[in-house]
Order: sequence, then C-alpha cells, then structure tokens
Amino acid sequence: MANRSYGWIQNPGKFDSLQHVVQILDSNSVQYKLLRDKLVPELIFFKDIKSELLSKLQANTSTFTYSELVGSAKDKYGNSVSRSGVGRKGAMADGLIQVTIPSQNKSKPWTDNWTSDGYLRWAVSLNFVKPDEKSSEFEITPLGALFSKAHTEKERDSILARVFLSYPPATRILSILSQNIDHSLSKFQLGHKLGFYGEPGFTSYSNKLMQQYLKSAQEKKEISKIKSDIEGTSDKYARMISKWLSKVGYVEIHGTKIRNDYDEIISGFPTYSITGKGLHALNQSIGKSKNNRVSKFVRWEFFATTGKNRDYLRFRRAKIIKILMHTPRKSLRALMDNLKATGINDSIDVIKNDVLGLSNCGIRVSIDGNNIELKDKIQDFSIPTLNINNVLKDKHLEKIKEKFLENTSLDPRFISLIEISRDKKQNRAFEIITAELFNTSYNLSAIHLGGGRRPDVLAYNDNFGIIVDTKAYKNGYGRNVNQEDEMVRYITENKIRKQDISKNNWWKYFSKSIPSTSYYHLWISSEFVGMFSDQLRETSSRTGENGGAMNVEQLLIGANQVLNNVLDPNRLPEYMENKEIIFGTL
Repeated sequence: MANRSYGWIQNPGKFDSLQHVVQILDSNSVQYKLLRDKLVPELIFFKDIKSELLSKLQANTSTFTYSELVGSAKDKYGNSVSRSGVGRKGAMADGLIQVTIPSQNKSKPWTDNWTSDGYLRWAVSLNFVKPDEKSSEFEITPLGALFSKAHTEKERDSILARVFLSYPPATRILSILSQNIDHSLSKFQLGHKLGFYGEPGFTSYSNKLMQQYLKSAQEKKEISKIKSDIEGTSDKYARMISKWLSKVGYVEIHGTKIRNDYDEIISGFPTYSITGKGLHALNQSIGKSKNNRVSKFVRWEFFATTGKNRDYLRFRRAKIIKILMHTPRKSLRALMDNLKATGINDSIDVIKNDVLGLSNCGIRVSIDGNNIELKDKIQDFSIPTLNINNVLKDKHLEKIKEKFLENTSLDPRFISLIEISRDKKQNRAFEIITAELFNTSYNLSAIHLGGGRRPDVLAYNDNFGIIVDTKAYKNGYGRNVNQEDEMVRYITENKIRKQDISKNNWWKYFSKSIPSTSYYHLWISSEFVGMFSDQLRETSSRTGENGGAMNVEQLLIGANQVLNNVLDPNRLPEYMENKEIIFGTL
C-alpha cells in the first residue's frame, strides 16, 4: 500500500462532492449507476481504462484501486502533462473521482487528479472509506454506507456534524475558539495552535506580520494572492476545517475590513468564532464521564505529513497513543521505558514536544508534573511493522532538532526553520517565520515584504535597520552574482530613497529615527558554502555598507541568547563585519 498522508486535508470543501465520492464505493447508490451508465462511457478518455472501469461497474464491484479512483494527469497522447507542458488543464479524465466531481474550469466537465486525491483523503480521514493495506483497494465503511444513503441535505449534514466531533483537528479548532469566546480569530491565530510544532508540515504565519503584509500590498492582484495563497500549512488546515464547521452551524465566519498603507479600505482576512451550537457540541463530545465521550478516529498516517523522517515520527507518536490507550494515566518515566522497549530512544524533551503536538492536533493528552494522561477515547488503529533504523532516514537532522529542544527556550515552532531552510519549496515559509523570529525572540520590529523587487524581510529598531535576504537551500548557499546584485540594489535604493528608482517605497517601514550610517544587510540560509565570503566582501565594497551572514542554527542560538539575556539585540551591528556571524554553540 502506498504511503499517503491521511488525516490532513488542504483543498476539498463541498459536502455534496464528498458524498458522491463515498457513493462510488456503494454499488446501490445513484452515483454508482450514473458512473456506469453515463459518466464513464462519455467522459473517460482512454479506451482501455474506460473498458476496465465499465467492466467493474457492470459487475457491481464495490472496491477500487487508488489509480482507478484518482486517476492521473495525462494529456490525450498519454504523456504526463508536466512533461508535455500543457498543464493540469490539458489532462484527460481517467479516474472515477475525476468524472464524479464537476470541474471549476468551464472548458471541461471533469476535475483533476490533485482535487480527486484531496477528496479521497477527506473520505478516508472521516472514516467513510478505508484502504485495504494488502490489496491497495479502497472500500466503504459502515459509517460511509450510512453517509452514502443520506437522502437530504439536512440528513447528510447531521451525519457530518457528528463525524466532525470524532475528527481530532475539528475539535481542536472548536476548543481554541471556545477559549476565545469573546472575540473571533483569524486562520493564522488558529493555525499557530494547530498541529505538531517544529515541523515544515505544520507551519503557521504570524497574524501580525500577515496583516502588515496585506496592508503593504499595492496592486489588487497582490492583495488577492496574499489573501488566498500565502498561508502556512496549519493555517490552511485551520481555514478549511473552520469552513466545514460553519456549514454544520458550529462556527461563524466574519468578514473584515482594514485600512491599508495607501489609505484605502480593503477586505481583510476572515475571522472565525464558535456558535452556541458549536460550544454545546464540543462540551457534549468531551463528556464529563468517560463513557459519554465521543471516540476519536485516527490513522497512523495522521501523526506526520512530510519530511525524510515522516514514518519515524508517525511510528513514535502512534506508539505514544497506543501505550496510553492501554493505560490512560501513567508516569512519564514509565512511558519512556515503554518507548525504549520498542526501539525509540529520544529524549524526554522530544517526547514532551510530541505530547504538546498531539494535544494541538485535537487528541487530549496532558502532562501534570511527572504524569501523563490521555483524556480522549481513541478508536483502535493499526501501525505497520517497521524497522526503526530503516525509517529514520536523517538521524543527524533529528539530533539537531533534539539539541535545540533540550537546550533552548525557543518556541518549538521556530525550530522548524532547521528543516525549512533546507527546502527550496518552503522559501516563503522561511521568510515569514524568520521575520516572526526577529519580532518575538530578537525583540526587533520586523516586516515581511516578500520580494516583488522588495527585500524578503526588514528587521529594525530605533537605532539600526537590517535588510534580510533568506535563502532556502538543501546543500547550503554559495556565491550568486545575480543575488549579490539584487542586494546591492536594495542597499542603494534605501540610501537614495527616491520613488523613481522603486515605486513601492519599501524603505518607508524602517523607523525614521535610524541614523543614515546604521543600516546593514544580512543573508540567512541553512549553511554557507564555497566562495560565499567573496559575496560578503564584494557587497560591502560596492555599497560602503557592512553586512553579514547567519546559518539557521546561529540564527536560533542568537535568538535564544536574547531570550536568556545573554545577547543584547542592540549589539547586533557589532557583528556586521562582512563575514559569517557566530554567536556560539549549544
């Protein structure tokens, strides 16, 4: 069985489409008959696939493989759309879910395989559909059969309202909102408290920074992109789950208006609050007595979503839950001993961070002194038989993260920068979380500008300002003449400060009290390699301004030193000597 991240869903939101997907596996459903008699004959493009699917449908088969359900992304010649260059819009229908869900693209009546995969994950995550680990086929569950047979929208939504209380992230959103009952929260405020801290699969952006980022946007296209596309993964989960909960009456969505930096009133980020119905449902679900609690449904894939060590993290966290399912309350030392018996030898700080993450995912686990307690009922789930040594792909990475958890006062969310800084796909998250680190841990004002002929980040106080450029590289960042030129341009624009050289006036965010001689530049990356020192010297020589570079570990060490009053952030200019900055070791 392929290894997929069931439990966390990014894009689906339509209840009727979800029901239709579940009905694909119910041979008595109207949707099944529609597929057999119309959709597959008319919309499946490839003759051999059409023939195979029709054969199974005509035999009333109620199980299908992943590829039969989700399909692929191939053009009419059978080539990958990414290779042929036609894009997702040029993909032909070849999966049952593709032809079940209407496309948002008016030029074709079927959806793409990415959306299809999202709906299948959603159905699995809510326990409507389950994969057979041996055959790689999917079948409907008893709960799914009930959902499939719902005849009215009211009946369907009533089932979903109950099922959401078994889905841990949904109850986590309700719990966060219930603790902030007097005011509504944005997706960023929710995302900050959702998921496993310190992992790139659960990133969340600062509400303060994102509000300022939105205010700084000049063009409608950029405003729209910031509102719809720029969000951490946990922020995205929070937004999607809140929308589901609003459809069953548990959450209310509020529109917002803000005044931007150009004195215009624009729409801000929506906010969310819990309703009376939602609060009542949450209180009932957690129950005062153990027997009245709604049991939570999880699969082992739920416990991590991405990264080299994903399966190792899943195994460790699933084992924690399994141990606590057997004995809901026990000492931390006994838990550690149980874990060691399964080959898990991580430190107690790592396990405590896992427990915090489990709680943030909606599984109520608490630590009280030297004891740990599972307060939720969990439906039994299976863990694959794994060789611990084989699934721990990058032991060095886990040791680095463990070192920071054990020896710093940093919010575990910032430790995710160690992994994010190595992933070019996470460059936006690297920028925004770095800005938040400067803001919260270095005690500096910080703003994320996010490119578009503007620096990534500005960090400053009343005495000095720093132009920050973050570079997410797997094997380190070496000298790059084009990016050196870009930094020189930023430094020059900041010195000249004329609108005819940069219409967006990005320098206006610096404090007006900063002396003209107190500006610096800084590169931040996973590490610096090759001839990068030449870039530092050349940039200074060309601009007459001092700067520096920090690898992400030194960035975190410096932040920890500030938090512990070892480093005065006002002394940062002293470290700008056109070389790599070293604050020390842990």
